[in-house]
Amino acid sequence: MTELTVNAYAKINLTLEIIRRLPSGYHEIKSVMQQTALCDDISIGDAHAGITIESSSSNVPRNARNSIWKATALLKERCGVERGVKFKLIKRIPVGGGMGGGSADAAATLVGLNKFWQLGLSQAELFEIGQEIGMDVAFCILGGTALATGRGEIVEPLPAPPRLPLVIVNPGIFVSTRAAYEGLNVDNFTFTDQSAQMIAAIERQDVAGIIASLHNDFESTVLDAYPPIAAAKRALVEAGAEAALLSGSGASVFAIAATEAQANAIAAALAPHFPFVCATHTQI
Repeated sequence: MTELTVNAYAKINLTLEIIRRLPSGYHEIKSVMQQTALCDDISIGDAHAGITIESSSSNVPRNARNSIWKATALLKERCGVERGVKFKLIKRIPVGGGMGGGSADAAATLVGLNKFWQLGLSQAELFEIGQEIGMDVAFCILGGTALATGRGEIVEPLPAPPRLPLVIVNPGIFVSTRAAYEGLNVDNFTFTDQSAQMIAAIERQDVAGIIASLHNDFESTVLDAYPPIAAAKRALVEAGAEAALLSGSGASVFAIAATEAQANAIAAALAPHFPFVCATHTQI
């Protein structure tokens, strides 16, 4: 095999509940995560030595700070691989946008290199390596729909919801996940188990129930702290979306549309006003 191309799919959080602050300083969460069709493309090829990354985006580091690099270095160390490797990244997922772009790239790299180098690692072994990179990596390896618990690293597959037309808007600002967590206090934590309601709606294939169960605890602080994000959410609803919600800690906001034609129309209407607008859909 001389080259392999893998897709790195973005995620959204249909629910994101902050349960409590852990003694370690991290937070326990409960989140229904959903893969979308929006993806980065990563081409993997042989190189004489080392790790080389080419990217279509100037916002992506091409050194050891890159999640592709981190995943590769960990895999090489874990499996004793000495071969060089080069990557070509076509970046579509907003960088630092709350859609797991870096985690998706790391996950796709682990899965792709496992095949490219014929390492034979199990999914559980890939999860273990992924945890050293980020809490969303396990979900991005699993894909589809899942309940994430713990710090986000424990993932349980869920049935797929009906295919949901989506519009994603990113206002072009950066939200620090760490700062977003530090801005929370006990008053922002969830005690209503929105995720259980979401799972029940998914199991019923109830789109109205899914829309009614959308929830993200970060909205209680992030929307006030970052007016452009609140403006993006408001614009999506005013353009006709069924509902809109912050993804992760932001800055991306996603909306569910009634039809894919409506999603395309909303995206076309908002494209002149925001630096990133994309019509897509949920991915099984």
